[in-house]
Amino acid sequence: MLIFEAKAALFLALKASVPAGVQCTWAETGKSDRRQQVWLGATLEDEMTVAAMRQGPRKPTSVTGYVDVHALVILPGDPMAAERAVYGLREAVSEACRAVAPGSVAGLLDVRPESSETETAESTDGAYAALTVRVRVRGRTT
Repeated sequence: MLIFEAKAALFLALKASVPAGVQCTWAETGKSDRRQQVWLGATLEDEMTVAAMRQGPRKPTSVTGYVDVHALVILPGDPMAAERAVYGLREAVSEACRAVAPGSVAGLLDVRPESSETETAESTDGAYAALTVRVRVRGRTT
């Protein structure tokens, strides 16, 4: 549940940090009617490790998970401008990660971008640049 709550907090921070005119959705809409869009993708709970031994059924557990944030920019005939715009959206994702305060979600320790991948191409809709940022979420539950 920690990773989901952190994902929800990241979504609210993303909505506040993306520039005006950028569509921000919880999941991919499947429509390319917007020229700039950001959405949340896969969520992975990678590691759950007992962090301390103590009596009782509930043990402190360190949790590490990942949330993929996707962005797409479509511009007519200008692949360089599309890629430049998607790098701007990558900065907005980084800003959103910094805006998620550890105290905003019970047990949350850290939300930060871990890696990103950018792809640029031209299609019949124009030049586009796609971005995926993998965001690492760390926390501790009991």
